[in-house]
Amino acid sequence: MNIIFDARVIQDHFPGIGRYAYNLLKHLPDHLRENDSITALIDSRARSVNLDVHALQHERITFVDHRVRFFDPRNLLPPTGVSDTKDSLYHFTYYVRPHLVRRPTVTTLYDAISHVYPNLTPSPRTRIIIHLLTTLATSASSAILTISQSAARDIAHYYPAARGKITVTPLAPDERFTPVDQAQQALVRTKYNLPTHFTLYLASNKPHKNLVRLVEAWGMVKRDWKPEVSDDLQSPPLLVIAGHQDPRYNEAQVRVQELGLTDQVRFIGDTPNSDLPALYSACRLFVFPSLYEGFGLPPLEAMACGAPVACSNTSSLPEVVGDAALLFNPLIPAEIAAMCQRVLQNSDLESNMRQSSLKQAAKFTWHQCAGTTVDVYRSVKNR
Repeated sequence: MNIIFDARVIQDHFPGIGRYAYNLLKHLPDHLRENDSITALIDSRARSVNLDVHALQHERITFVDHRVRFFDPRNLLPPTGVSDTKDSLYHFTYYVRPHLVRRPTVTTLYDAISHVYPNLTPSPRTRIIIHLLTTLATSASSAILTISQSAARDIAHYYPAARGKITVTPLAPDERFTPVDQAQQALVRTKYNLPTHFTLYLASNKPHKNLVRLVEAWGMVKRDWKPEVSDDLQSPPLLVIAGHQDPRYNEAQVRVQELGLTDQVRFIGDTPNSDLPALYSACRLFVFPSLYEGFGLPPLEAMACGAPVACSNTSSLPEVVGDAALLFNPLIPAEIAAMCQRVLQNSDLESNMRQSSLKQAAKFTWHQCAGTTVDVYRSVKNR
């Protein structure tokens, strides 16, 4: 079996999807049989700061430079420069994919957010394009992979052609996400000028990430904070918002100014992957108020580093964090605030949650994800 794997998403423009494709491609060779091989399509022009696809060099993987952008009409055609034989199978890692291929195809779809939250999609035109291209992808695919049971239900609901084709392959934290020592934590705090105690959010500022309500919740934490003699936190810890900040969505920064929280909330922007384990390990709490996630890697990464987690009770997040996190309704800032304060002012609860986090994160591995994916490949080929 020759797996033609679309790795063009391993670039900065697709941070989450790129991480999925990178880790999957890294672990696929462990599950191949003697005569199996992988042809990985890459775009050498694409910028990728955090993920070096060439670090995945393996005797079973051949890289082919396929410089066709996803929304280029040429992307409908079969990739050139690959050995397309009767033993070939294509795995497309994005809903915008070639369709005029003669071999079996597997497509990974991640969510149905444009249907669940249409008001958060940039424009009606964008929603129509997403719907049409996803409909084409579900119809053309021999099998569909997705990343959570929640996403599988949504995809099957909105795309009837997907029903009966879907297999769930949960994601996992990278191997780098483990607790780091106090010295490394101190270094990362110094780098970003952070205090000893802080609460962390890490992801983008897209509208569905719900940052405005998080800021409003932090205003309530500040208002309702009751220092205890036995508590080492006499005031609320700084809320640190890390991750790419798209200038189109600056509502959270504006809300910080309006509420007078400039001393309580700090935006530190993009952070390199190498700093994330120390940031997760150093925080007193990781909070994630997203309205919708196909999977939600950041809470699981934080758990793998031993951080207590409070997150939304929506979409895939409950199945990812299990019983190890505190859940809240992300539409109610007072509930977000109450759950955060509950952890931050109870050191015994915080300690217990750190242990629970590590146990929950250990349930997810890329080895399992890759193994299930290869099982789907073989099932498609056998059919």
